[in-house]
Formats: sequence, structure tokens, C-alpha cells
Amino acid sequence: MLRSSPLTLLRGLLLAVPAGFLLGACGEEQHPLERVRAGEAAVTGQGVLVIVVDGLRWDHTSLADYDRPTTPFLKRFAEGAMVFSNAWSASPSLVGSHVAILSGCDPSLAQPPDVRATMASETGVEPTDEDAWFVPEDLWLLGRPFLGAGWRTAAFVDHPMIAELRGFDRGFREFVEFGGEPDDSTRSIGVYGVGRRFVEWLNELPLDQNWFAYVHMNDLERAWYRHARQVAERFGDEGAKDWKPRRELAFVPPLGLTEPLFHALPPSRANRTRPVSLAEYEVRYDQGILALDLSLARLLGTAEDFGRSDDITVVVAGSFGTGLGEHGLYLQAGLAEDEDLHVPLLVRPSRALAERLGWNATPGARGRTCDALVGLVDVAPTLVDLFDAPSPSRVHGLSLRPLLEGSKGGVRQRVFSRSSVVPGFAIVGDGTSVAVYDPARAAPAVRRSWSRGAPDREEPDPEAVALWQRWEGFLQRERRALHFGVGTADRAGADELRALQGASAPAPSHGKPQEESARVGEPADPR
Repeated sequence: MLRSSPLTLLRGLLLAVPAGFLLGACGEEQHPLERVRAGEAAVTGQGVLVIVVDGLRWDHTSLADYDRPTTPFLKRFAEGAMVFSNAWSASPSLVGSHVAILSGCDPSLAQPPDVRATMASETGVEPTDEDAWFVPEDLWLLGRPFLGAGWRTAAFVDHPMIAELRGFDRGFREFVEFGGEPDDSTRSIGVYGVGRRFVEWLNELPLDQNWFAYVHMNDLERAWYRHARQVAERFGDEGAKDWKPRRELAFVPPLGLTEPLFHALPPSRANRTRPVSLAEYEVRYDQGILALDLSLARLLGTAEDFGRSDDITVVVAGSFGTGLGEHGLYLQAGLAEDEDLHVPLLVRPSRALAERLGWNATPGARGRTCDALVGLVDVAPTLVDLFDAPSPSRVHGLSLRPLLEGSKGGVRQRVFSRSSVVPGFAIVGDGTSVAVYDPARAAPAVRRSWSRGAPDREEPDPEAVALWQRWEGFLQRERRALHFGVGTADRAGADELRALQGASAPAPSHGKPQEESARVGEPADPR
């Protein structure tokens, strides 16, 4: 087991900021962290923090050299991290994307095998990816391997659909839902709410306690309700005030009566007082990203004053992107396009983990950009592998440890994603993307298939359709095994999975097999 003696950066942040700031203040009695600060004690536990941001698309970040400086802090943060520039979500839906990140599996496993057929036959309407979600008990979520190894685990979520009712609490000793606990008088949401609750939780842990935390931020989904300048003015960033709407986007999207709509603005996100052009909405989105970035700087960056910025392993990821009209959807995701699925992913190892990965001995190991194809389903198996946590028997993702250790080759050749607004899918390869929509049900704007860098096709790519049908067949068997116990995960299934993903050999596993976790035991309230 990896051991270190870190003062977790967020504990340091709590001590560094004045009372009433983002994270509050310590009590009157001397807190153990004060003794750490005075050199009278040491933190011996280790921490893993996963921060997931909804609606954050890759190409609107400074990591992608976007022409507006939307993420200056993340760009600085990346100087000590590996940035995966070719990371893709398994779903453009809020619930599905979090299932994929937390489980390391295709999100369809959180839906019974016959739910779509049943709903379609009874209602005549094809269900969306937000319908009938429930995480089955035998589908391990990321907190469970750490909990089984004796770590304290907690999740702080920022949307009512990521809820205990849907099974998202599995593996978390503390699961703090949208708005906090019922007795939380503030009921604050967004980075301030979840950030404060996370640090309050962390501040109460024993100094020798290992911990894992999942922090969810939905701030960008609310950016449309603010005036275009409010975000910048709130944080005093003079440069952002001068961002001008682009002339080529200076038109007002049409409004409709229901949502989601193609080539229309969902009414719930429309300005109720005056028409707002798409160019203005884009500025709001970019300024919303900047506001979030500045909040993350406050949450993570202040500990640099203590020289402790490398004492925690941090993962930052976008769960899905946001469409700005490129393929018919304004201000929301839901299609199988680049803007919906291409997201940022950063992994910054702790100082001790970086040494194990060979970063300290390799010049230029820190601050690298990796362009190998990866999926968000790879996050869970990567962390389990890095920290030798008990490994679940069913996982679709692949460990990115070889890439973190400096391997030149990728671990996969394909990522599979499905559309949530209309029936369709995307198969992303190394430098290519193919999206196919059902022509009988899709809106005219997306009744085509396409490949990045090539003209649109009037007929679906037959090779892509055949590959997707094989993938769907594999998932159908996985769902039946998981929900009904019909069949089990076996070597043949694992070989088929690697073949579909284009993984020529199994990724090396340093984690404990699932059976070994039985001897560890779980706390009385294992969630």
C-alpha cells in the first residue's frame, strides 16, 4: 500500500483563509491541524480527490489553447499533472456520465436490459438516457474499493439526479446530496456549497486516515442565468469583462415550447426579459468556465503557501460537454458529437505516487500532455490500480497507469458513446470519430453519419454500424448477467471486451482481486 506523510492541501487551505471565506474558520480550541502547522504533529494519511464538472467541453479550455483565457488556474495546475487531451465521455447525459466515471463501465449497465423495449412498447416513446436509471448493488462504484480497504469515503454532489435514491451512495460512508444535509441552513449549491462541505468533512478526519472523495460541480449548467458580465465582475477579473460576443454568432436562437429541441433554445435557459444572441450565451458560458476555474484556484491553490500542493492525488474531469448550436442543440448536451463528448481529464499524482510512477527520475515527466485515446470509464480502474485497492470483477475501463508511467503506446483504440437526445451513437478512434443517428427518429439536422475530417455521409457507415451492434450485443449480455444473474463475467467476455476496444493485451493490474477484499471487511455502515 502506498504510504506518505502529507498535509492535505485542503486542510492547509482551511487554515490559510480568514473566517467567513469559502471554507469557513476553525473553532476556538486548537485543532490538530494547528499542531501540524506548528510542527508538533504530522499528517500520515493519504488522500484521493476526484473533481467532476458537468458541461465542461475540452475545446473551450485554455488547455486546448482556446482564444479566451477561460482556465488559467487549470493550465497552471497542469504543470504538475498529466493532461489527457483525447479523453471522451461514454454519455452526454448527466446521470450516464457519472455512472461511467464512478463504475468504470458503460452506463447502460445501470439500466435493466428490457427497460427501453418495455417503455417503448407501453408508451410509444423511446426513453432517454435519463429514464429508469438505478445503480445495481453488484455494480461497484469507485468509492467501494477504497472503502473495502479501510479508507474513509465521501461524495458531495451538486444535482438532484445524482442521488441516493438511484443507488449513487454505494461505496460512500458519507453521501451528501444536492444542497447538503436537511439541517444545513445554507442549502448552498455549486462550488461554494460542495467545496465547503467537503473541507468540513476532511477537516474532521484523523491525521492518519486515508480518504477518497468525489466532488461534483454543476455550476456551468447554471451559467446561462447570469448576466454576461456578472461572473467576471464578481471575481474582479478585468480581462473577462472585455470579452466581446463573436459577430459570426450574433443571432438569436428560436424558442420552442418543449425541450430538448433541435435548433432551438430550451425555454428553461432562455432569458425571460429580452432576446439573447447565441454570441452572448457563448460569452456567458466562457465566463462561467472562468468563474469555476477561479473557484477551483481558491479550493486547491491556496495550499501552495504551505508548500503542500503535491501531497494529494487529484483528478479533474469534465463529465460531458455543452452544445452551442454546432449540431442543433443550444446550451445543452445530448448528441454524439465532439462538443458533447470530448472533455478535459487531468491526473496530478501526489508526491509519493509521482515517485512510484517514476516522474521524479524522468526529466519532463510533470506537466505532460498525453494524446493517447482514453475514456472516462478508464478513471475508476486507473485509481484502483494506482492505489492497490480491491478490484471489482466487472469493469469496462482500462487502467491508464502505463501512460502515467511513460508508455508511448495507448491502452485502447476505441471509445464507445451513445446519444441521449435521439437514438444514435459515436465510435471514437485515434484521430477519428464516427457518429450515426437513427434516420427514422432523428431530427433532419442529424439524419446523417459523419467522420471527423471527412464529408457527411447520407447513409450510415456500415462498418461502424456492425461494430456498434457487436458492442450492443456484448452490453446486453453484461446487463443480463448483472441484473438477472444470467451468465457471469468470464475470460471469453474479457477477451471480447478488449477486442472491441482495440486493446491488444490486458492492462497490467496492480490491484488486489475482488476475492481478497473479503478479508478487509467493511465498516458497519458500508453504504
